[in-house]
Amino acid sequence: MEHVALYRLYRPMNFDDIVEQEHAVAALRQSVILGRIGHAYLFCGTRGTGKTSIAKVFSRAINCQHPVNGNPCNECEICKGVIDGSLLDVIEMDAASNNSVDNIRRICDEVMFMPAKAKYKVYIIDEVHMLSTGAFNALLKTLEEPPAHAVFLLATTEPHRIPATILSRCQRYDFRRISNESIVKRLSYIAEKQNISIEPDALSAIATIGDGALRDSVSLLDQVSTTSDGKMITRDDILRITGIVDEAFLNKFATALLEGRAADLLPLCRELAMDGRDLIRFNLDLAQYFRNILVTQISPSPQTLIESTSSAIAAMKALGARTDSTTLLFFISRLSDLTNELKWSPSARTSFEIMMLRLAARGNKIAPPVVPPLKTAAPAVASAPVPTPAPAKAPAPSELKEEAKPAPVPAVASTPAPAAEAKPEIKKEPEAVPAIAKAMTPPPVIDKPVAEKPVPAIAKPVEEKPVPAIARPVEEKPAEVKAAEPKVVTPPPVLDDISAPPPAPDMDFMSDAPSDIPAPTDDDVPEEIPSDDIPDAAELAKTQPASPNLHKAFSSAHVSEGQNTNLAKAAREPEVRVPDMPNDILMPEDVSAPEKAPAKAPVSNLQKVIHGNGTDAFGSARSEFLDYLKKDYTFEYMYMCDCKLSWEDQTVWCIMPDSFSQSIDDIRGNPIIMTHLLSICQKHEPSLLHVNVVTQQAFDTKDSSGSGEGITGAPERPDWVKAVEKVSEENGIPLTHVKDM
Repeated sequence: MEHVALYRLYRPMNFDDIVEQEHAVAALRQSVILGRIGHAYLFCGTRGTGKTSIAKVFSRAINCQHPVNGNPCNECEICKGVIDGSLLDVIEMDAASNNSVDNIRRICDEVMFMPAKAKYKVYIIDEVHMLSTGAFNALLKTLEEPPAHAVFLLATTEPHRIPATILSRCQRYDFRRISNESIVKRLSYIAEKQNISIEPDALSAIATIGDGALRDSVSLLDQVSTTSDGKMITRDDILRITGIVDEAFLNKFATALLEGRAADLLPLCRELAMDGRDLIRFNLDLAQYFRNILVTQISPSPQTLIESTSSAIAAMKALGARTDSTTLLFFISRLSDLTNELKWSPSARTSFEIMMLRLAARGNKIAPPVVPPLKTAAPAVASAPVPTPAPAKAPAPSELKEEAKPAPVPAVASTPAPAAEAKPEIKKEPEAVPAIAKAMTPPPVIDKPVAEKPVPAIAKPVEEKPVPAIARPVEEKPAEVKAAEPKVVTPPPVLDDISAPPPAPDMDFMSDAPSDIPAPTDDDVPEEIPSDDIPDAAELAKTQPASPNLHKAFSSAHVSEGQNTNLAKAAREPEVRVPDMPNDILMPEDVSAPEKAPAKAPVSNLQKVIHGNGTDAFGSARSEFLDYLKKDYTFEYMYMCDCKLSWEDQTVWCIMPDSFSQSIDDIRGNPIIMTHLLSICQKHEPSLLHVNVVTQQAFDTKDSSGSGEGITGAPERPDWVKAVEKVSEENGIPLTHVKDM
């Protein structure tokens, strides 16, 4: 006999067999009893909750010839025809594979015909959210006003993808997830009918893995029953087949994470990989395990919220008593983020191991140790012993930022001073300290904090050791010694008064010098300079030393020389040595001195930038113009490749060889070339306004005559100028020509 899947063999045949979903079952049963059948129903819910099963039961119930309390009899001709699929009045289709407009239009055409045997023509459309937009539009009118004998039963797992116009025309029923108790009860019934030996804990594990979907749970039971060989199926068998680790391993892994034992995590990760476990699935199970530990902390009855055995829940309680909720929330958050990373990681095992090591080290949660600030202590009296300061509490990072000034170091006395040395405290007014001395006060020396070992997340009994308030003892002089030492502030020297000799340096430090240093001899002592040879301040002020630094040192007033800007640097010509002969060179009497070359006018860098930077502007313009012709006007380039460029008096002269005199008119007739040539030349000389193309001979004639008359293409004078010249000739009035206006 051919094997039939258990979820198909034990599909509900009437409303009484439906597991849970009482709200939908009661409403549909009552509509069958009263005979008030709607034209469209929409069943929504997650997979395996009974949507298609209720649609099939309802299709038989509304067409059954002998219904019993709203349930189909499953014995009449109509019910048997619906069950075996021979009745053509009940059509079941999958919208995932029949989602085009043509499939829906075929239904719209067929729905107008009366049913052959049944009372209603029923259309069961599964996964209706897969229909295209055009298919929904084609179904819209028929679904709004169907014939009286047509009933549409739509089922979907994603109701948000269905247009609102379709939703508003259907009676909607939302199916809930099935509880584990109901799933275990149904699995026990199926196992008893199929003679499957299975433990109750194994059934609970199957229901937990099914996650509210009865069909998934029944399919898993069918899979396990084929591999048992008649033996008792245990919980370990379920976990081994599904690739899920047991809760003992989860407890061991979670304990290693919370205690910070990174060395024990890598062998556990290797065991997972060698057993073929799915790391993403294990990551989700580990996050769920931390969630269960959190539930044991905050819930008085965690067994109602955790689907697990009593021994596993007791282990969770014991582990939760050793940690806090903040740590558990931290691990749950990081494991949830790791799930998305593992999906796109090129090496899931490496990413998983690195994240587990980071979680064990708690590097993202434990703040680095902070050295406590030194507290200000009152001045200690020498006669009384000073108690050792208590361990200072580490302030928050925000408090450290607000403390800008360094705190003075407290006086720490290891042993009490004798009473004989006690002296009354001398009160002295604080001396005025210059502002520059305050700015140059060195910061206090604080030892660099040493990185401590990461603290495990699980609380362990640790012996508390006192933390010293300061990093190291600082030796200080007694208060009376400090008061006796006067602070000598040397006034700055006055540069104007240079006649007074500088103060002699203190030579007391030579008293401690070693005796083996030889005494200076007469040869080592420099000769004494007569006082008459030393100039006074007035004479030095009149002199102009060649060295600028020496001049600034002897000057009494500071003169601002201004700031060198980029424009000033560009306009200033750098100093260059020119090999010119000096005018005052001594020559023999019979030889005349050579004439000095006229000095060139200095040209600044700014002038070079404005007037072509000292380069060949004609050659640059010609090169750019020929590149333009070569790119866009190849034919004209052949004629003008030997041309020359020059400009004067607002006119650009394009000089062609004499052999190309016949082609000049064609070039002049191209306004694009002329305009582009003018724009190129205007980059070097903005005052240019005209362009003239001439031969070499015509250009030479123009240069010899000094005017542009007679050259073809020269700019013609305006009519009013000609009229003024004519009047001046007829009346003998002298006329003065003005150029460059």
